[in-house]
Amino acid sequence: MSRLDLKRLGPCLLAIAIDAMGFGLVYPMMSAIFSDPHTSVLPPGMDLHLRNFYLGLGYAVYPFGMFFGSSLMGELSDAFGRRNIMLLCVLGLSASYFMMAFGVTWPSIWLLLAGRALSGLMAGCQGIAQAAITDVSTPENKAYNMSIMSVAFSAGVVIGPILGGIASDRSIAACFNYGTPFLLVGIVSLLCAIWTWKFYRDSSAATGKASISLTLPLRVIYQAARHKTVAFLSLVFFLMQIGYGLYLQMIMLLLQKDFHYSSLQLGLFSGMIGVFFVIGLLVVVRLMLRLWNVVDIAKTGLLIAGAGQILSALYPHEALLWFLAAWVGCFDMVAYTMMYTAFSDAVTEDRQGWALGIAGSVMALAWVVTGLLTNLLPLLGETGLLLLGGVSFVLSFLLMFVYGRRRATTDTAVAAT
Repeated sequence: MSRLDLKRLGPCLLAIAIDAMGFGLVYPMMSAIFSDPHTSVLPPGMDLHLRNFYLGLGYAVYPFGMFFGSSLMGELSDAFGRRNIMLLCVLGLSASYFMMAFGVTWPSIWLLLAGRALSGLMAGCQGIAQAAITDVSTPENKAYNMSIMSVAFSAGVVIGPILGGIASDRSIAACFNYGTPFLLVGIVSLLCAIWTWKFYRDSSAATGKASISLTLPLRVIYQAARHKTVAFLSLVFFLMQIGYGLYLQMIMLLLQKDFHYSSLQLGLFSGMIGVFFVIGLLVVVRLMLRLWNVVDIAKTGLLIAGAGQILSALYPHEALLWFLAAWVGCFDMVAYTMMYTAFSDAVTEDRQGWALGIAGSVMALAWVVTGLLTNLLPLLGETGLLLLGGVSFVLSFLLMFVYGRRRATTDTAVAAT
């Protein structure tokens, strides 16, 4: 195989980019759709509490679907082959984005929410695509293929929100509306499915047997609670994801409310955060690894991201919010990367998939909670919930500090024996 077999790996890389693109696109778009009194998705005179309820539901149904879908699709891909289940996921994503597009333009709030839930259920697409690339990689090109996966993810994170902002702005083209970005991602997903069907082939035989259970994610969480180290890291990661989830949701609402940002401006702001995600992932993490260990880097990322979020709540000035967003985005990605590494380091080699699956389930649960916390907007406001998220970040830092001290004590005792 050539260094990069684009015909074979291209569909997998595009699937990873689509998954990241959809995540980055949706949050600024959902903020614009549910907060704009002129959109017809919700009646203009709807009670503010009910509007916030629907907004929180729009945020929460995606990670709820992802909580069940990621493990389910992983099981199915082992049983019936990566190609078949990746086709199912990408076609499902395409259908979900078409549903959201029609839900916005029809309009139908329930069609929009159903599409959002379906996209979460199909979110296992990225994990399957990553596994497929790993399957066809050799020891000589595995590291290179992994780096290309990071590039695909990074491209999706940056392109998604910018695409959403541009394609929803009527001042750019009269035919653009809030449904246009979803329609475009649906078309790209459909093209990815066609590419997968024509060119991708599994490199290993499927087992043909699957133990399918919708309670699998719940059993995984129960198993995690019985593993002392993984349970502690899960609490740290949960608080961290609560923090960032509240940041991403509330900063969009704050910019729209206080500075009257259009969907284009929200998309550009979110795209800038995506750029600093990439900087954190590809530059800052590598530089910090030369000086510090995984736990110390995670602590630093959590503290800086939390401090940036707290300052955003206390001093919500427009220029400062852009500056702080760069820091929050960069160091959230630093902490995110190191937390996944900490989960991996906490278990033996034969339990790597289990540990990383737990991390994914914890993240999904945290994002469900952050969606539901949107109902506290009338009580706390955007800045109050931003501050709550910052405090959650700082709590995760304090717990990680305790984890580092315990680990250092344990390593010292082992060395002494």
